[in-house]
Amino acid sequence: MGAPVIQQPFNEIQLHLLKMFSYNRSEQSLLELQEVLFEYCRNKAKKQTNEFWEANNLSADKMEEIMYGHNRISTK
Repeated sequence: MGAPVIQQPFNEIQLHLLKMFSYNRSEQSLLELQEVLFEYCRNKAKKQTNEFWEANNLSADKMEEIMYGHNRISTK
């Protein structure tokens, strides 16, 4: 029988952030880091959204048509 597998409750990114936070305890540093992390996540989401729009040939006009157009399909 093999050794039991112990699952780590944190992933590598979380572990790295925990190590970083152990050295820096100022409130200002926390606020600055939160802003950096927010900006990182915002940029990733924006990039993925732009890639989706490009891959599906979407535009503002097409989105208006999808949202407000009457694109009913007859079932008869």
